[in-house]
Amino acid sequence: MLDGLSRQIAHCYFRATECRERAGRSVSPADRQFYVEREQAWLTLARSYELQERIGRMVNELKRKAEPGYLSREQSVWIKPPQCPSCGVPMQFQARQPVWHIFVQGPLSFERALFACTNCRRLGEQLVTISLD
Repeated sequence: MLDGLSRQIAHCYFRATECRERAGRSVSPADRQFYVEREQAWLTLARSYELQERIGRMVNELKRKAEPGYLSREQSVWIKPPQCPSCGVPMQFQARQPVWHIFVQGPLSFERALFACTNCRRLGEQLVTISLD
């Protein structure tokens, strides 16, 4: 995806340069104005693609840095992934889900951690207690 954006950015800059050259060769003021406007439009489009590429890189970096065992927004809680009961491979964290219908005394929160086996695709879950202190 990012490689395709880079090619689009290069194409926009190429077309902007082409318009600048045509504006310089134009005899008519109306033609010159047209090509100057087209150059600015191509440059604006290139900057838009560059912004999109930077945002894409930032999102990918954040995804890469996100550790798949962290569950809570309030505090970081790391849960050791369980072993797959079928093939014995450590399961991979997939998602978390708050559990709303459990009433306890004290500052506790419960979340359900969902795991998937990378080998046999078996799904598993764990109930996780998170202290809010």
